[in-house]
Amino acid sequence: MRTELIDVMQDQVRTIYRAVTGTDVPEPESSGPPSDTPFEEVTRRFVELEALARTDPYVSELVPPFSFTPPLDAFCHGDQIVVELAVPGVERDDLHVEIADGMIVISGVRRTQSDNRHKFFSHAEIPRGPFYREFHVPVAVHPQPDVTLERGLLRIQLNKALARPTSDDAGSGNSPGDSQH
Repeated sequence: MRTELIDVMQDQVRTIYRAVTGTDVPEPESSGPPSDTPFEEVTRRFVELEALARTDPYVSELVPPFSFTPPLDAFCHGDQIVVELAVPGVERDDLHVEIADGMIVISGVRRTQSDNRHKFFSHAEIPRGPFYREFHVPVAVHPQPDVTLERGLLRIQLNKALARPTSDDAGSGNSPGDSQH
């Protein structure tokens, strides 16, 4: 995910540069060796630049928000927990769904369209960049969800796990399917 995030951050820096200067970012004179700056430092500097750009109302209007929190609905449907997120413009390959410790974690990135990379925005509101949602699942579920993305709606279907026998059931010697005659 780091490579994808760096790519999206570079697009956002280009957009901020265009909003401030009215020109494209100049190409570097030499590519040189890759930077050994830690990812956390790059991220910190990016966040500072993004915050600085948001302090100027004119620039802020020309730069789309970076990162967002997609709206989420969760509901029970029969023997399933269903979680839906509105993520228009996000590709399936850019979505990650994990289930661990009673939580479902959904993360991903909405990329800048390749044809937008050299455009100057006159107004920008659609956020681009990463998103992250975490949701407590109220019941035990199977670890393999059914995940679909259709027309910008991410749907995650979690099958509820069967209840485990209690200690009273275990002590009786009866299996869940046994019948006593």
